[in-house]
Amino acid sequence: MNAATLVMEIESSFKGVALEDGIGILEAEALDACVSDAAREKERRRDERDSWECISDETISQHYSVLCFMDQKGLRFHLPAYMRFAVRNYETSNSASIDSLIYALCRAPQSVEKDWPLFSEKQKATIASFLKFMVLEAGDQFVDSWQASLAYERTWSKYESMQT
Repeated sequence: MNAATLVMEIESSFKGVALEDGIGILEAEALDACVSDAAREKERRRDERDSWECISDETISQHYSVLCFMDQKGLRFHLPAYMRFAVRNYETSNSASIDSLIYALCRAPQSVEKDWPLFSEKQKATIASFLKFMVLEAGDQFVDSWQASLAYERTWSKYESMQT
């Protein structure tokens, strides 16, 4: 699969996903910084909530540490933006966002259903395609391709065959 095809798959699989009441990038950053509840709420109100497609590559590049502070709705909303960023920029970016994304996708095989209940089978298959791309096409370009390979083989590869 080439990069353009994968970006289209990501956009199709996650089309219409909204943040709802989930934790966004700016709120996650506030959680990381241990700010007051009032400051956290202020950042929460500034977060993009309706269209993950509107999140710029620059924003993704600058906020590499936030995925571990997000809830399931936050992950479902932001993962496609981070995956799209990785596919578009793995050759040129030195942002830790790509590796941070890979680490976020490293789950024990038995915990995917428990830890990712909001993700559709199509979305899980897209995550598998993304990891496979990062191993096969981008592997030499980013730091933790080995971790991407482990995540794909141990956890996500079974969803690839479910692609519809």
